[in-house]
Amino acid sequence: AKIIKMQGRINKELQDLSNNPPENCTVSLVGDNISQWRVNILGPQSTPYEGGNFELMIAIPDNYPFKPPEARFTTRIYHPNIKSDTGEICAELYQADWAPTRNVRHVIEAIMSTLINPNPDHAVENEISQIMLSNYDQFAENARQWVQQYAR
Repeated sequence: AKIIKMQGRINKELQDLSNNPPENCTVSLVGDNISQWRVNILGPQSTPYEGGNFELMIAIPDNYPFKPPEARFTTRIYHPNIKSDTGEICAELYQADWAPTRNVRHVIEAIMSTLINPNPDHAVENEISQIMLSNYDQFAENARQWVQQYAR
């Protein structure tokens, strides 16, 4: 019964996100697996990621909503809070304030907000964080080059 209730909630969230997606996002299932979601994100305007098309995978755990979803980028991105090689996102940014009342939309919006305002205090890429803090123009240029190379 618990699994059915969880699936009902996930279906409802997916339907809500499909009908009313966060700005610059589309959400779909990976195949017909209800616990694997693909999110396509357009790089936010007025950021170094503008013009990029980024793919994010969201895995919903069996004990959702008591445990938060896991999210990672499958498109490479130059960002202090996202691992360059694996696309892993600093969990602190979208899991720290997790509660069962939160939902996948909350996760997507937290990640979108990280693209707009990278947080050097929670860096998983220290070198990128250092460049961002010491020379923002260089950081932005590097990020734009990665968009050209990987996110078109």
